[in-house]
Amino acid sequence: MDRASVISSDRVLRILLLEDSALDAELVRETLTDARLPISVERVVSADEFTRAVRDETWDLILADYLLPAFDGLHALEIAREMSRATPFVFVSGALGEEVAVEALKRGATDYVLKDKLERLPATVLRALAEARERGEKERAQDALRQMLDERTALLHELDHRVKNNLQLLLSLIGIEYRQAEDGPARQVLGRMKERMQALAAAHRDLYDGQGSTRFDASRFAKGLCEELTSSIPGVRITPEFEIETVEVEAAKAAAMALLFNEIVVNALTHAYKERQGKLKLRLRIEDGALVFQIADDAFSPEEKQHAKESASGTILKALARQLNANVEWPLDDPAILVRVAIPVRDGG
Repeated sequence: MDRASVISSDRVLRILLLEDSALDAELVRETLTDARLPISVERVVSADEFTRAVRDETWDLILADYLLPAFDGLHALEIAREMSRATPFVFVSGALGEEVAVEALKRGATDYVLKDKLERLPATVLRALAEARERGEKERAQDALRQMLDERTALLHELDHRVKNNLQLLLSLIGIEYRQAEDGPARQVLGRMKERMQALAAAHRDLYDGQGSTRFDASRFAKGLCEELTSSIPGVRITPEFEIETVEVEAAKAAAMALLFNEIVVNALTHAYKERQGKLKLRLRIEDGALVFQIADDAFSPEEKQHAKESASGTILKALARQLNANVEWPLDDPAILVRVAIPVRDGG
């Protein structure tokens, strides 16, 4: 391995050497120096010396014998992993069998070199330093990514909070205007506006609940919308029934889809179910690459179907359908189906 690619020209490697033999320690120094590695070696012998050195100072590399009087390399490895996990740890020993070497690597040692093959030590040291640098760069990149995600999550939560507050403020203002309006048409317009704002608020809540999402759960929203509207619109005694499969679409479609569903359901309850009991059978699923949103009952009268269709021909519904490239059908030849909406989607989640 190229030394220059691992060690800068003005850098001196600080090496902690755990070795009880002065002769072996000198051989290690000479081997690394002969390989033109810029080193500063501090030798320790006891467990206390080793622990203090690892705890109190910073090292580029730890070299350790495996067998020492009253101390062993695996214990030293545990201390190093606990106090200086990022520092590469290489065993340099004359008594390291294959099983012991494998166990040492499992416990976190970077590598090992036998004392009778010290010529391999410089390459092993360079490889250990390169791996440590690579790990460090990866960890720094991961830390930077985590920080960026944390910042974006905090921003998302802040935006979510502001949007919720703004929507609630608008709903409150519309509610005030609704209560103060004296003529029927004005109250009707304000009431429809309030319903649309509530649909937007519900879509926003579903989309940004928790950590935020890039997908909109159209199934959960449609079911909740039908349950809420059938129980809240005066004069309507309708029981919702559902044939729904899990369908998620891209978040960019959430607002328009929520408003479109709201327009369709409110129109149906207001005109097709007016002053009667019945069932609102909602079907939502993916069919032939399109999200199909369908409202049905046991049967609608021709007058109910025609009234609902004519009432749904307004500018808002057409604009929402055009934005979603949706096809809205009012099949007059099928008494059970009131309306069917098909919205192209790339996938069904």
